[in-house]
Amino acid sequence: MTKIAEKPNSSRRTFALGVFFLTISNVLTKLCGLFLKVPLTNTLGDTGMAYFNLAYAVYKWFYMISTAGLPIAAAVLTARYTETADRGAHGAALLRVRNVTLGAFCAVGLVGSLCMYAGAPVFAALQGVEDAAASIAAIAPALFFICIASALRGWYQGLGSLFPASLSQVTEACAKMVCGLCFGAYAIGRGYPVYTVAAYAILGLTVGCLLGMLVMLAALPIIHKKHGIPLGKCPVPVHPERALSRRHLLRELLRIAIPVTLSASVLSLCDMLDSMIVIRRMCGAGMAEADALRLYGNYTALAVPMFNLPPILIYPVTTALIPVVTAAFADESDAGQHRREQIIRISVSAAGYIALPCAAGMSAMAEPLLRLLYRDDLAATGAPMLKILAVAVVFLSLLAMTNAILQAADKARYPVYSICAGAVVKLVSSWILTGIPGCGILGTPLSTVLCYLTMAVCTLVFVVRTTGVALPFLRMFGKSAVCAVLCAVAANGAYTLFLGRMPEIFGTLGAVCIGAVTYLCTMIAVRGVDGEVVKVLLRGRR
Repeated sequence: MTKIAEKPNSSRRTFALGVFFLTISNVLTKLCGLFLKVPLTNTLGDTGMAYFNLAYAVYKWFYMISTAGLPIAAAVLTARYTETADRGAHGAALLRVRNVTLGAFCAVGLVGSLCMYAGAPVFAALQGVEDAAASIAAIAPALFFICIASALRGWYQGLGSLFPASLSQVTEACAKMVCGLCFGAYAIGRGYPVYTVAAYAILGLTVGCLLGMLVMLAALPIIHKKHGIPLGKCPVPVHPERALSRRHLLRELLRIAIPVTLSASVLSLCDMLDSMIVIRRMCGAGMAEADALRLYGNYTALAVPMFNLPPILIYPVTTALIPVVTAAFADESDAGQHRREQIIRISVSAAGYIALPCAAGMSAMAEPLLRLLYRDDLAATGAPMLKILAVAVVFLSLLAMTNAILQAADKARYPVYSICAGAVVKLVSSWILTGIPGCGILGTPLSTVLCYLTMAVCTLVFVVRTTGVALPFLRMFGKSAVCAVLCAVAANGAYTLFLGRMPEIFGTLGAVCIGAVTYLCTMIAVRGVDGEVVKVLLRGRR
């Protein structure tokens, strides 16, 4: 039998390019998201964006239920067959993984879209804002399109082909931005009420998901040709020991996918419930409904998108890491064990290197950063929330990295425990804090920080216990934490110095650059960066 293997240099190059493409696509995706939401927020105000984000909270829950687990499961199974199968079994097994995943996703996406569309009035009533029903219905078809695209993304990821997913993400994001702004402008021009304008704008997300799905389907023949997999039935006879039935593959997919789906859907369900809790609790504490809706819209339209920017540097590494760790755990030799320890320890360290300065800088420069994009009155309202929420960047980044390690190590049930614990902390703390008159909307970012802190601590403990890899936290994060604080102090001091002496945009960007340079220089001075971080992460599969 001929073993399917790549040359080491080719594998390293493929891994590095995959991370590069995903990083670029994630940056472009987030930028397109900002270029959509910034003008919408400045035009519609906090209230209009509240309708938009209330609908998106419902969509996100359905999205997580439908797509969180199966792409990862498909990637893991595909990586296993790519590493171990002979050519005949390789083609047949990969085709079956693809077909089973696509079939399951089509069914799940169709059912989810119909439930979301038909239940739009119910979800809007539960959120206490019945006018959000139109926006929920407008985004419902996007679920079906994203399900098909996600199935193929997982399959491509397992094969180590990350470029199609990157191209699809960029296409989807650009289409969302253009269509969302055009549809919203059309609705404004027709004089529609603000909740109808929000529905038109969110319809652009549905069109973007459709185009992203078409890109993934268009890449299918190219990927088959590249990896020598026939588009139809595999003509090479399959050996009995490799003749896995579709039922068996579906069971394997579900065994891996269900824990991941549960963990992701619990957190997104928590976000949806949060959208129902926050407005009701603030109103119960004596706040007018219009003011509660405005504050919630500001938080979800300004603070949350800014908070989601730093992790885009982490997610490409975690995506590309899953096949690498899967292959490393398949190697039972001493060299494989040593390689696993290196990958785990250095991956967690890398998350800290990136997240700590981002969190410190964002917290210190919250209002100036928001003023770059939004009206001054909106930025002033959102800055206190972002200052608090920025702290959670560190915990979210560590959570993403450790979850990827546990999933690739076939320990996917452990993140479920962590996320359930975090969800309980989130709901309880959000209920208590947002109902306090002196706290109000600030209770939402505070509860988010407590939630991610709980989950990050739990997953780090699970990684140590299940893999046996020691993680000396003080040595790994001590120097970078001190350097991150110095970065924030330098950025804030530079901004204060520049204020009134130059245009604010240049003062803010200059302060950010000074903070970044301070972090890099101090890290080099104290030798805070381990050279093995880049070296091992670029090594890829053997």
